[in-house]
Amino acid sequence: MTQCLAVVTYITVDSSKTGVGKYAYDLYTLMAPESRIVQFIFNNKFQDPVFKSTYRGFKNSVLNYLFSDLIYRPGIKVINNSNDIIHITAQVIKPMFQGKHMVVTIHDIIAFTEDVNGLHEKLRRPGLRKYISEYLKYDNIITVSNYVKYEISTRFNINESKISVISPYISDNFYPLNRNDELRKELGLPLNKKLILSVSSDQPRKNLSMVRELMDRLGEEYQLVRIGVPVGNSITFTDVNAEKINKIYGACDMLFFPTLAEGFGYPVVEAFKTGLPVLSSDIDVIREVSDGAALLVNPKDIKENVEGAYKVLDNSDYYKNKGYKRAEYYSRDAIRNKLISYYHSIK
Repeated sequence: MTQCLAVVTYITVDSSKTGVGKYAYDLYTLMAPESRIVQFIFNNKFQDPVFKSTYRGFKNSVLNYLFSDLIYRPGIKVINNSNDIIHITAQVIKPMFQGKHMVVTIHDIIAFTEDVNGLHEKLRRPGLRKYISEYLKYDNIITVSNYVKYEISTRFNINESKISVISPYISDNFYPLNRNDELRKELGLPLNKKLILSVSSDQPRKNLSMVRELMDRLGEEYQLVRIGVPVGNSITFTDVNAEKINKIYGACDMLFFPTLAEGFGYPVVEAFKTGLPVLSSDIDVIREVSDGAALLVNPKDIKENVEGAYKVLDNSDYYKNKGYKRAEYYSRDAIRNKLISYYHSIK
């Protein structure tokens, strides 16, 4: 396996169970042993035992953000004075580092998009815009899709040569299982219904109203399974580990992911790796990520979504095999080698 000649320090503020934290942890495990991961704990609920190196602040996350430069100064100084490549793993992390070799991953610029943000995102938007504006000054920017690269370069007039596209590594914890009654019994899922899986937060851009409407149209022979917050009469799983998440994917018949905006779309590729057929949104980023392996429809058109669900379920073997093939693009070795080449180019 190709070796990385530099130590990479990955900076995160989230738990490995969140999207941003998972990205950081997957990078760390992908690049081990030539890497370390440092978690700055802004909120105690995000403390994570897998992150061995941590810097803790107050119990109040607002105070931690307001006074982070002071609270975390010892840790910041140690990291800045190292010869490591410092990789800021998401644009939501406050710019606090000034090392010799800086890299940032910008997952999306949804903070600058008015039409898909709810109240929570509106409150966070000014800070996120400020952070992103600072990170756009970096010479080394990674994005997770060509779509995000294009959005950054056109919206902010950033030279594309500063931006590299490296897809996220989708963990090998996602793999095919035999879809059988025993698996459903273990998870407490019905044996006599088609199971529609939905994986997302409750942010408005996740379009959960379409999930609810689709299930109303499909009727009683179909059951919604949610990883996240409940929707309607869903069977809902929260705070589940990687093994159980893989089993949930393995027990269901289709992933429904009607998102309005993404930087990448993790559940789509996770489903591909497990052999779960996918119905998702016909938007630029999902077209790029799925590359023909999912059925894509207008996320705001209920008729297209209902017809799409029937089509995917009636042709499940076709979409399963297409998904397997597309998942190869996101293999461990492929992403690791891209990262190593990238780090070599800036060290």
